Parts: sequence; C-alpha cells; structure tokens
Amino acid sequence: MSKKKKTVYLLLAAVMVISVIIEVLFAHPHYHMLWNLVPGFDLIIGFAGAWGLILLAKVIMAGVLQRDEDYYDKNSMSSPSGKDGDVND
Repeated sequence: MSKKKKTVYLLLAAVMVISVIIEVLFAHPHYHMLWNLVPGFDLIIGFAGAWGLILLAKVIMAGVLQRDEDYYDKNSMSSPSGKDGDVND
C-alpha cells in the first residue's frame, strides 16, 4: 500500500472517530427506532452505503459497460469497394 493511500485511510478513520465522539457528546438524542441507540450508527450506514455504491460501479458496472480495446476495430464494416481504408476513396 502506498504512503499516500495509507494517509487517506488514516484521515478517513480519524474523521469517523471524531464524528462518533461529537455525536455521542453533543447530539440531542431522538430515539425513535432501536438502531438509533447505537452511537455512530448513521455514520456506519452512510459509509457502508457509499462503499457499496463504489463497489457496484467498479465491479458490476465495469463488466457491463467496458469494452475491449479493439471493440470498434473488429466490429467495423469494410468499405463498399472492398478496400479497408478511407471512406472518401
């Protein structure tokens, strides 16, 4: 893992920890559901949702949307004169 990537992960972890601490100390509790009792649950759900969307985009959609490098070359039609070349020949 590169040093830059490690720094980004450490900053992300620090922001999440600070956010949970701020939520526990200063947030006015509105306990409507059972999961609202868990400190930082909203942060965890938000992070998991963002991570899931990134995985969806990178893994699943990449296979659907990406094409081979020579996709257009192998599917191109030859010119009407039988020569592969400039259309204006």
